[in-house]
Amino acid sequence: MWNLVEDESVHLILRRPALLELARRHDSHLLDYCENLLASEDYEKWLMGLDILVALGTHDAVDRLILVYAQSLKDERKHVLSMVARILTAEHVKPFSIMVRDVACPGELDVSGWTKTAISTLQDVCKRFGIETYGEYGVTFNASTVKPLEAIDADDMSATNDRQ
Repeated sequence: MWNLVEDESVHLILRRPALLELARRHDSHLLDYCENLLASEDYEKWLMGLDILVALGTHDAVDRLILVYAQSLKDERKHVLSMVARILTAEHVKPFSIMVRDVACPGELDVSGWTKTAISTLQDVCKRFGIETYGEYGVTFNASTVKPLEAIDADDMSATNDRQ
């Protein structure tokens, strides 16, 4: 399977099923391969790296997605947040809540595919900052009193301060 995955002559989309199968098997070399995809200048490869990390779903994969979020441009952050939210567990609630504070603003946010932990964290953050939520999952924002990420205490960042 790795022969197909590493064959650059085969389009990335055609390699996706093999990558997903390796993720399902929790292949130990897949994180390194995802690093290469994420480091690529090709946006399609970057997106595939995110998809494979989500499919992998391990603690290390979530850690890497959180780091990708921290390094991403503003426009990409909502997408990365949604990817993390699909595999979020209680272990990563604190860094995820910091991520949510950064994107929470008036408007709608699609939470389909999010874990219950992610939705609950989103609702807690909104409640803490006086943002009303409503909708099927209670996640449409209705106020603009969100604390900007730059104003967050350094103590709040302790869960992510060891990431580069």
